[in-house]
Amino acid sequence: MPSPLGHGLAAVAAGWGIAGIPTARPTLIKQVAILVAVGAAPDLDLLFGRHSMETHSVGAAAIIASIAAWQRWPVASSRTTIWIAVAMAWLSHPFLDALGRDNSVPIGVMALWPFSRAHFQASFEVFGPISRRYWLDNFWSINLTSIARELALLAPVLLAVWWVRRPESRRITPRRGGAENS
Repeated sequence: MPSPLGHGLAAVAAGWGIAGIPTARPTLIKQVAILVAVGAAPDLDLLFGRHSMETHSVGAAAIIASIAAWQRWPVASSRTTIWIAVAMAWLSHPFLDALGRDNSVPIGVMALWPFSRAHFQASFEVFGPISRRYWLDNFWSINLTSIARELALLAPVLLAVWWVRRPESRRITPRRGGAENS
């Protein structure tokens, strides 16, 4: 399952894909911080021994997105766009987890809660494991290898979304008239 870094990158890409990227730096910083927090938040269920259950679902995404839209979190300009951007940022988490290795029963994520309690797991592994067993000799090598893989896969996605959704003020526009008109 991906690390918080991988979840944060995916959540920002998902949020930017819906909401766009603000031009004002303070707004951008708030937006990114909220999207990263939303993308990592489903793993708070580790504190309650219910990992990959209700918090990793469309139901949890709908609840959090509704709160975000109601409270007008500074992610987008309209409540509808806030709702969709936050929901997609949240849902990026269970999507990535379903593409990672899960060795704990029940295997997979409860993605369709409250409609189903079934767990879903891809038949192939995209993301490597993240170890929480800091006392093991291979703790750093396992985690650094997995994080490198996440960066290799998710950073290009984030950059592509940034390239497409960046504000007009940050776009490079060619000058009119060539050197011959100077």
